[in-house]
Amino acid sequence: MQPSNEAMEIKKATENDIPFLVETIVAAEKSGTSVFSYATLFEVNENKVKEVLTEILSEDIVGQELCVSDFLIAYVGGIPAGAICGWIEGAEGPSNILKSNVLMFGFGKEHFGKVLSKAHLMEPLTIIREEGSLQLESIYVSEKFRGMGIVKALIDAHLLNQNGRNPEVSKAQIILAKDNDSALRAYEKAGFKVVLEKFQPNAEILKYLPTQHKILMEIQF
Repeated sequence: MQPSNEAMEIKKATENDIPFLVETIVAAEKSGTSVFSYATLFEVNENKVKEVLTEILSEDIVGQELCVSDFLIAYVGGIPAGAICGWIEGAEGPSNILKSNVLMFGFGKEHFGKVLSKAHLMEPLTIIREEGSLQLESIYVSEKFRGMGIVKALIDAHLLNQNGRNPEVSKAQIILAKDNDSALRAYEKAGFKVVLEKFQPNAEILKYLPTQHKILMEIQF
């Protein structure tokens, strides 16, 4: 861990940050496991996923979690240390449709069809994002910078930004794996509470996702 007296600066992500954002998305999707859902669901290797994510992020389609403009990055001593994506659900259309479109564009119809063939396994874990709420995704801190309060600082920065730009928005939500203990504790410290749980009893899902158990956490602000 870096010394705690190093200055932390939070900035909006730019195209130059795409390599770190790809690292962020990969780590967030794995949720502390070795299972990388984009690779398992689309049936491609991790390097291919990283290539596709780089291309998708370069397109910068707002309103969903694979968008440069919706990310904030925390820098410590000038080094990217953590990141978080946030958008207002429904402001640009349903995020699930926007994300599906960019993934189909990135991976192609053949590989997108492989995901659809597994929809019956994923459906019990589906959590509908609440329209008009701030959605927070791909929250990540590099290992050497953990324990410095970066997660809370990033969340607070997004909440503050929304207070200024969209004062009518009063709720933020996070969807995560229930068994991601470190993330769960960090969000609880930031004031989030669990409001919904989803469970898939069929263990086959673990071939494709890092968890059988997802939760929705939220906070009023």
